[in-house]
Amino acid sequence: MRNIVFRKTGEEIKEAIQNRREQLQQRLNKRNESLNALLEDPKKVRSYIVRNSQPNWGHRGEEGYVLYSQDDISSEEMEEIAQLCRRIFEIEQELNRLALITTHLDDDQVFNLDFQDLIGYGFEVNATKD
Repeated sequence: MRNIVFRKTGEEIKEAIQNRREQLQQRLNKRNESLNALLEDPKKVRSYIVRNSQPNWGHRGEEGYVLYSQDDISSEEMEEIAQLCRRIFEIEQELNRLALITTHLDDDQVFNLDFQDLIGYGFEVNATKD
């Protein structure tokens, strides 16, 4: 696939990007709903912030034992929240990257894309060429 070149106009790339951005926005909306639900629970937020301020002692055993209260969130919840936040960040970065590209593409300019670019801009398998 390294030698295959896909010739696409700026307009075609913008169309593919628009579809990709819509898909990413839907994913982001779902994750933002989860994050908003978390933010509405002050005890969980407090527990996450306080626990996140300390090194992860539970796995090494060198630092001794850590006692958590009943109100503290579990290690699994800590990881789920961290993963949620990482994914939100990644999606927002991708949306910003795609917006920047769309802003600066000329519709009539032709680009040679490699396979990774084709996927990254959101071209789909079932898209037909006119």
